[in-house]
Amino acid sequence: MDDEGLYTIGRVARLSGLPVPTIRYYSDEGLVPPVGRSPGGYRLYDDEALSRLELVRTLRELGVDLATVARVLTGAQSLAQVADRQAAALETQIQALRVRQAVLRHAASRGSDPAEVARAGRLAGLSAGQRRRMVTDLIGEATRGLEMDPVFAAQLRSTLPDPPDDPTVAQVEAWVELAYLVSDPDFRAGVRAAFERHAADRVSGADQGDPESWRRAERAVLDLAGAALAEGVRPTSARARAVVDQVVAAFADAHRRDDDAVFRVWLAERVRVGADARVSRYWRLLAVINDGPPKPDAVPPARWFLRALEAAGEKQDSRRR
Repeated sequence: MDDEGLYTIGRVARLSGLPVPTIRYYSDEGLVPPVGRSPGGYRLYDDEALSRLELVRTLRELGVDLATVARVLTGAQSLAQVADRQAAALETQIQALRVRQAVLRHAASRGSDPAEVARAGRLAGLSAGQRRRMVTDLIGEATRGLEMDPVFAAQLRSTLPDPPDDPTVAQVEAWVELAYLVSDPDFRAGVRAAFERHAADRVSGADQGDPESWRRAERAVLDLAGAALAEGVRPTSARARAVVDQVVAAFADAHRRDDDAVFRVWLAERVRVGADARVSRYWRLLAVINDGPPKPDAVPPARWFLRALEAAGEKQDSRRR
């Protein structure tokens, strides 16, 4: 500092920690103009210029462009407005980075297959709306041209992912996994096959009742077969056959059918199609995305019930022989 309280550009560089070329550039852009010149023609700055330079550096480090910095310095735009807009922009970037991170983690967990990495890259570039349309398209494709129960079809269309504007990391990761799942050709084919069976049974009259009665029967699998599974009941045991009778009775009532050999074969085919771990995973991911209560995993009880149902059928056949 000279006798007039002014600093040379070299001194300003040492005080601010910024290189001389950067300070000169800001001066030339009119952001931090010098207050005068030395007898030798060198730029001179005062304490106010140092403060302006500190503000410019802070805003630039926060990602604010030079044009906006200039408007702040001239008073054309308030610092609060800039901070609010920049925070919103950063939030958008953070969300995009979260999606990329989740996609890459998912790809890494599946190995280093180049096709998988390329697929991960494509998913990372999808917007939330595009990922939601993937699920909408899956349901549309799975039900296209089929005669569905109207109430069931409406409920199906209503169970779409609806993430919040500010999703958690868990919701982002669930989104990514759901995108992988619904784009899997095998999964899509399985969903289509399940709905084709539903529609065919509805047309033939084999599938009667209503969605609420079907849900009651499904709860019987969770409650009765789930309890037997948890207690370690063998599917081939006499106790398992008693559970099978109770569950089959619930399904027969739900579908307005008689509990006979034909119905049990039909029910086994239905359970076999529905006991897909990927479908169960789909519903759990959907619950995470929509911030709803987690659905119980119906696959283990359903598979136990299927084994017990088949064992009961084999036992019945052996008696007839």
